[in-house]
Amino acid sequence: MKDPHRCPDGPLAPLRAESASNKMNRQTRILAPRIQSNMKQISTNIVLAAIVLLIVSTACTDPSPEQQLRSAADYLQKNDSKSATIQLKNALQRNPNLAEARFLLGMILLQEGNGSAAEIEFRKALSAKHPNNLVVPELARAMLATGQARKLVDEFGSTRFEKPSADASFQTSLVTAYGVLGKPEQAKVALASALTADPSYTPALIERARQKATEREFDAAMLIVDDVILRNPGNADALKLKGDILLYAKNKVSEALLSYKKSIDLNPKFLPGHIAILTVLMQQENLEEATKHIEKLKLFAANNPQTTYLEAQLAYQKKDYKLAKDLTQQSLRLAPNSPRLLQLAGEVEFQMNSLAQAENYLSRATQAAPELARARRLLIMTYLRTGKPDKALATLNSGVGKDGLDPGMFSIAGEVYLQNGDAKKAEEYLSKALKLDPNNAAKRTALAVTHLATGQTEMGFDELRNTAGSDSGTTADLALISAHLGRKEFDKALAAIDKLEEKQPGKPLAANLRGRVKLAQQDRAAARKSFEKALTIDSTNFAAAASLAALDMADKKP
Repeated sequence: MKDPHRCPDGPLAPLRAESASNKMNRQTRILAPRIQSNMKQISTNIVLAAIVLLIVSTACTDPSPEQQLRSAADYLQKNDSKSATIQLKNALQRNPNLAEARFLLGMILLQEGNGSAAEIEFRKALSAKHPNNLVVPELARAMLATGQARKLVDEFGSTRFEKPSADASFQTSLVTAYGVLGKPEQAKVALASALTADPSYTPALIERARQKATEREFDAAMLIVDDVILRNPGNADALKLKGDILLYAKNKVSEALLSYKKSIDLNPKFLPGHIAILTVLMQQENLEEATKHIEKLKLFAANNPQTTYLEAQLAYQKKDYKLAKDLTQQSLRLAPNSPRLLQLAGEVEFQMNSLAQAENYLSRATQAAPELARARRLLIMTYLRTGKPDKALATLNSGVGKDGLDPGMFSIAGEVYLQNGDAKKAEEYLSKALKLDPNNAAKRTALAVTHLATGQTEMGFDELRNTAGSDSGTTADLALISAHLGRKEFDKALAAIDKLEEKQPGKPLAANLRGRVKLAQQDRAAARKSFEKALTIDSTNFAAAASLAALDMADKKP
């Protein structure tokens, strides 16, 4: 008899097998969610572990400020200042007191021509205890670039460095500062100190040549420059100075331009060379070529304040005073104390008849750099225009050097003394001015007016008649007409107006003046005809229209 529990192939075997399968399915259904949950947890753990590893890895590979500083130094060796700037700014964002990063950033900014921003970085480098002998010579250059010669001398004038290269560099900057301030003796002392510190320091040798040129020892200056170029053919500064001597001392314009062009061939970004070329082009009134050269300059120095300054100068020369004003304002934001920039800003405002603003700029320019003759001259003219002859006289006298008044100021000195009631002094200076430039009609006219003021009537009238007859301009004619009217010599005034009309046949000025003379003679009908003639010549002439309107009102014809 078979055991019923043992026999797998008996009648109950299929049921037992199905039961086992069902049991297995039940277990699977029970375990599956738990397995899925565990798998999800494992996946999550793997992802979290990967993220942690990534964070740790990133933390390990993210460069430190010091590493970024070293990277910046490497970029600078490759002349990649843009990448170096990025690294330095990143380093300083994480460590604002990283002294060397401040110093290097200042160097880049100075090289780019942004002296104001460079000064800020150099001063932060000093505060962070970067070595003085590295920072101060570069800070001095930044201060010079922003027109702070006086502040440089006041703050660091007595500073000396034990390191010869640092002392030579700094003393050479002082040479420039003293030169700007008109202190040649102090400049000589500073130059001697620079050459004592390092007799072969090229910038100091160039300054020595420049001083020789200032003393009119042009051949000696050229010998020094040629020697520097012989030993260092790639020195753009020396080539630029050679061009200056050729241009200003020997009047060899083409040779000077050649030297300037060599300097920018050696260093295409050598700004002084570009400035020299542009200066010559503008002096030659070659404004088309100057405009083209400005565009070349803007390719690599568009944001440089000196580029903006040159563009403003060019706009001024083109008589585009609005653009010149916009550009000078841009430059002043970067270098608010630059004497030459203040002078240009004053010139622009003077031409736009903004005399209060012109006075502000020009007075600041003359205070910062007393040797700027053009700024002083324009300031005096501004005072005269605004009815301040006493201030004009004080400004004139403050510019008198040990050799007396600059001959270029003789003419304006005559006008200053005339407005201050000193006709004798006025005559003295106008006579001197005329001797220097005997064919200058404006000076001859001014002297004639002075003679009239001092009672030398016949002489004054003769001079005015001679000048009016020989000069194509109208200044002397107008002065002669005015003088005759002042003496109520109406017939002579009308004769002078006839002469003026011959010079200006198609302009309304003579007809207007004739109308005024006729009014003074109480000949209203003739006056009306003259004013109507002026309007026939120029229908928009306000003076003639206003005179006719006044006549209509007087005739009760509103």
